Amino acid sequence: MYYVDLQKTVTRRESSLIASKKYLSTEDRTDYDFMSTARGQSTARLTSDSASSVVGTRPKGSVENELVTMLFESMLDSIVESWEVIVQQKPEGSTPNMEFGKTVSELTIMSKKKKSIAKSSKTKRSRSKLDMNETGQPDSLHQVWWSSPDERAIIKFRNGNIYEGNISMKCMHGEGRFQWADGTIYLGQFKDNEMHGKGLIQWKDDTWYEGDFLANLRHGRGLYVDSRNQRSYAGGWHCGTKHGEGVIFYSESFKNSYDGQWVNNVRHGYGSREYCSISGYKGKWDTYVRDGKGLMIWPNHDFYRGEWKNGVMSGYGIYIWDAYYNNTMSSPSINAYRGLWSKGQRNGYGVLNLGLGLGSHYKGDFRNNKKHGAGKFVTNNGLILQDKNLFHDDNLGTLLSDDNENGSGMQDVKRCHIQEPFTFDICDDTVGLLYHIEYALKNLDKEAEVRANIINNYFENNKAFRTTGLTNMRKDEHLEDTPLHFEDLILFEESSLRKSLRCYEIDLKNIYYKYATICNIEEIHFTPVLIRLHLWQLYYDCNIHEKGLTLVEIDRIFQQNPEWLARTPHNPFETIYFWQFLHSLISVASRLYAKKHLPKKRPDTILASAFRYFMEHDVLPCVGRRKGRLVNGYGSFVPLKGCYELYRSLGEPHTIRIFLCAVRQPPHNIEQPQGQLVEASDDNLPLGKNVYIFGNEITFVTDENTSKVSEDDYGDRNIRLKLFNLGNLSSKTIINIFKKIFPQLCNDDKIMNLKIEISFFEFFEAFVACVEESIQVKDEELRWREKFTADEIASSFGTKIK
Repeated sequence: MYYVDLQKTVTRRESSLIASKKYLSTEDRTDYDFMSTARGQSTARLTSDSASSVVGTRPKGSVENELVTMLFESMLDSIVESWEVIVQQKPEGSTPNMEFGKTVSELTIMSKKKKSIAKSSKTKRSRSKLDMNETGQPDSLHQVWWSSPDERAIIKFRNGNIYEGNISMKCMHGEGRFQWADGTIYLGQFKDNEMHGKGLIQWKDDTWYEGDFLANLRHGRGLYVDSRNQRSYAGGWHCGTKHGEGVIFYSESFKNSYDGQWVNNVRHGYGSREYCSISGYKGKWDTYVRDGKGLMIWPNHDFYRGEWKNGVMSGYGIYIWDAYYNNTMSSPSINAYRGLWSKGQRNGYGVLNLGLGLGSHYKGDFRNNKKHGAGKFVTNNGLILQDKNLFHDDNLGTLLSDDNENGSGMQDVKRCHIQEPFTFDICDDTVGLLYHIEYALKNLDKEAEVRANIINNYFENNKAFRTTGLTNMRKDEHLEDTPLHFEDLILFEESSLRKSLRCYEIDLKNIYYKYATICNIEEIHFTPVLIRLHLWQLYYDCNIHEKGLTLVEIDRIFQQNPEWLARTPHNPFETIYFWQFLHSLISVASRLYAKKHLPKKRPDTILASAFRYFMEHDVLPCVGRRKGRLVNGYGSFVPLKGCYELYRSLGEPHTIRIFLCAVRQPPHNIEQPQGQLVEASDDNLPLGKNVYIFGNEITFVTDENTSKVSEDDYGDRNIRLKLFNLGNLSSKTIINIFKKIFPQLCNDDKIMNLKIEISFFEFFEAFVACVEESIQVKDEELRWREKFTADEIASSFGTKIK
C-alpha cells in the first residue's frame, strides 16, 4: 500500500483498504442484508462499537462515500490476503485502550485463535441494532446518515505489508501500526488510509523520524535521526522537506551543526553554522551561501563581522586578526581592519589598527589588500605621516610637502621622519611637547612691553647659561628683536619637560596598566588599553574636583589639539593610548600648576616644574584609592551602555539643574503632579556583567534571557522625566549627593552654581547614589506604614474590648 523512496518520503502506492462482503462474519452478513434498501444492498452502515446512528436526512456527500466504498470492496480480493478482526473482552462502560506490545509476526501467528474468539462473541457483536440510551430511544448525539463499522483488525496484504490498528469505514483511521515488507515500521495516527497526525516511522537502515505527518509526508514539527551516520535534525517540516526553523547536527559531537531557517531542504535566511568547536558563522544565508550581514570566526581565531556577498566578504566590515574571548572589562589591543571589502579583499577606504597597545594605525585607501594611495599614518608615539600618495602597493611612497607640487622642492621634515617599526620611546623628539609649552606661554601677560621686561629679567638671571649676552638690550626693544633667545627659552622648557617624563616613566606605565585593569577581578593575559571612563576614575582618585576642575573641562582641553586624535570629546568608552595618556596628564598639570610668569633662574621652568609637582602631590599619593562606586562593583554588573544612553538622553554633557528637572515636576505645577514610582518585577531585571567579548566594544552579557519592561508601564511622564523613579528624593538630598562630587557646588550650605556640567562618570556616581538613597527612603516609609497599621489595629482592638 505504501513504499519508501530514497528520500525517506512515504508515498501512497496502492488503493485504500475496504473489506468486501466475503470477508465479513456470518453475523456481519446478516446485519449487512438487514440494511439493504429497495434498490439493493446499500453500503450504508450503522456504527457498532464506537458510535451509533439512525436513518435520517441524507447528508451531502453520502452517495459519494457509498460509491467509493463499493469500489474498494470490489478490489479487496487483489489487495488483502487476510482480515482478522480483533475482539477485546472488556467490561461494559470501559474505554478502548490500544496496545502495541506484540510484534506483527506474533499477531499474525495468533490470527486463527482470534477468529475463534470473534465467533464466540455472537451476542455482543450485532451491527444491525441501534445503540439505545436508558430510555430506549436512539441517542441523538450519535445520529448520522452513513457510516461504516469501527473496529480493530490485523490486515495482511498480498505484497507482504501488515497493518494492525483501528479501522473506520473500512479505512485505516486512528491509532495503528503499519509494517512494510522491507522492514520499515510506522506507529502512530492514521486518517483515511494516510499517515496523519503524530507518529513514529523507522526505516530499515536505522534511520527514524518522530513528529507530525500530513498526507503521508513529514509536515509540521519533528525529529529525524540517522543513527549510522550520527546525524539528526529537529525542527520544522513542509511536505517532506526541512522548512522553517530547525537545527541539524552533522556529527555525534554536536560541534558540527546548523541552527536557523530552512527553505525546502536548503539553508536560507538567518542561521548559525558551527563548523567545529572554535569556528562558526552566524548571519544571513542564501541557498547554502553566506550572503548579507554575518559574523564569522575561523579556526585560527580570526574574526569578521560585516557584509557578505556570494560567500565572501563584500561591503563594510571589521576584521580582527588573532581574536580571543575576553571576559573582562579591559579593552584589548587588537590588530584590526575596519572598512570596505570587495570579493574577499580590502578595497577602498579603511582604518588599519596595528595593535600592540601603542595606538599606531593607518587611515586611507586600500587596493587588493594593500595600502595604496592617500592616507594618514600615526606611529606608536603619535607622529603623524600624511600625504596624497602615502603608500604605493603597501610600500611607503615619496613624502613631499605641498610646496613641492609647485616646484619648490622643499620637504616636510616632520612628515619625512620615518620611525622604525614598533619602537616606542615616550621621551623622543616626536611626542609633540611644544604644544603644551606654547599653551602655557599664552597664559602669560600678552602686553608687549610687560612681556619684554619679563623676558629681559629672565635673561639677566641666566647670563651664565647664555652664549651671547643681552647687556645692551633696551627696555623699549620689542619681542621680535630677540627671536633666538625666545626660541632658546622654548627649547629649554621642552628639554626639561621631556626629562621629567623620563624620570616618571616607570611610574607612568604602572599607573596606565593599573587603571586599564581597575575593574577586573580575574587576571588577564593580553596588553590592555585604557579607556576614557577609567582615566576619569584616575582623576577622581586624585581629587581633581576639589581643585575646581571638572572632567568635562579636562575633555575639552584634550579635544583642543587635533593632533591628539580624540575621536569624540566625551565618549566614556573611547580608547586612550599611552602617548595620549601623557598628553592628558601634562594638560591637567598645566591647567592647575603652570606659572603665570616666566621662571626666575634655571633650572626653574614653567611647565616641567608644574608636572613634577602634580605627580608628587596629586598622582602618586592618590593612585589606587578606588573612590566611588564604579570600581567597587557597580561598574561590573550595572549595564554601562544602557546608563550611557540614559545620560545622553539628558544631553552630553548636561548640567546638575537638568538632572534635577529630570527627577521631579516643579512643585508649582498642579496640572502634572509627580507620578508614583514604578517597580519592575524580578523577572525583568537583567542580571549579568559588562565585558569586552570580541574586539574593543563593551557588551552587557546577561546570565539568562529576561523580558523587557513595557514602556506603557511608565506612562507619558517617562517622556519628560527621564529619572522620575527617583521622585521620592528631595532636591536637597540630590544636591547633597552632588556636593560630595563637586565641593564648589555649595558654600556654607548655599547653592553657588547649578550650571556645572557633568560627564558620564559623574552622572554614574550620582545616579547610583540616588538609587541607593531612594531604596533606603522607600524601605523606611514601608517600615513606618507597617508600624502605623499595627498601632491602629491595636487601638481599635482595645476600643472593642472596652
